[in-house]
Amino acid sequence: DGDGGEIVLWPFLSKSTKVSPLHRRAVLFYSDRVLHRVLPSKKRRVCFTIWSPGTNVNSKRDVALSKDVLQFTSYDQAVQFFSQSPLQRVISRAVYSEEYLESLLECIEGTRGVDGEDAASESVSSAEKERVVKQHNASVMSIVSKLRPLIDEFRRRKECIAHANN
Repeated sequence: DGDGGEIVLWPFLSKSTKVSPLHRRAVLFYSDRVLHRVLPSKKRRVCFTIWSPGTNVNSKRDVALSKDVLQFTSYDQAVQFFSQSPLQRVISRAVYSEEYLESLLECIEGTRGVDGEDAASESVSSAEKERVVKQHNASVMSIVSKLRPLIDEFRRRKECIAHANN
């Protein structure tokens, strides 16, 4: 698709959206509530990120994975809760583990310079990649071990959405 550098937004258990980088385009979203990644670019791109902290952002109750917070009568109620909670960032690591790992590896790998020139950064060793994969897998397994039925159902729903979009 073009020269790369697109941002992909994955609203929790919803269809993903790919936004192409265009001059004078701004993409605004709650980064703690929408899984996102920027795809590798084949051309020189300039972008910037602004974090706008608020006085009422992510209270302890908002980010606590506790039994009293995780009281759901249905999976639909759980989806609704996580889609509007900063906790989806934690759950998304397990639900979207393959996409998350792919993005992590792209971030640490040596990149090609614009127009195919070698970038100044050296390629990351296979040992470093292996360390990142192990760390990611341990993080995901920690989440899955605590919330297996919920994660399994969310993964099933994610696959249904992916198949419906193809």
